[in-house]
Amino acid sequence: MIIALPLTENDEFSLHFGGSAKVGLFEVDQARRAISRTTVVVPPEPEPCGWADWLGAQGVKFFLAGGMGGGARQRMAAAGIEVLIGMPAADPAALVQTWLDGRLVPGANACEGEGSHHEHGHGYHHHDDHNPAGGCGCSH
Repeated sequence: MIIALPLTENDEFSLHFGGSAKVGLFEVDQARRAISRTTVVVPPEPEPCGWADWLGAQGVKFFLAGGMGGGARQRMAAAGIEVLIGMPAADPAALVQTWLDGRLVPGANACEGEGSHHEHGHGYHHHDDHNPAGGCGCSH
């Protein structure tokens, strides 16, 4: 099984999916509770909002994210990927291992805070055009 996480340019866990530059793909052996292989990839689609189908084609079953908007979560679900929101800032491999050990405790969706999602460097910044109430209504 493959678990994916959003990464920054520096291969660190990206708390906001929409600001991700890369993806960490962790192939895991659930029976042994071990990471078998780790690969860092730059998806072919430049915007994270378009990564769901590609991630599904890579065999990703779970995606761990700090924050992700509703549209992106819907795309992930349609691609057969279960998204776990509210992951804390931590080493990507440590997050996956904590999940494997059954000790991962998600927090709040980092994308649903008051305005913090506007600083993530996504190419489209008119969030309020899609969601007048605020939040990440822009599909990521």
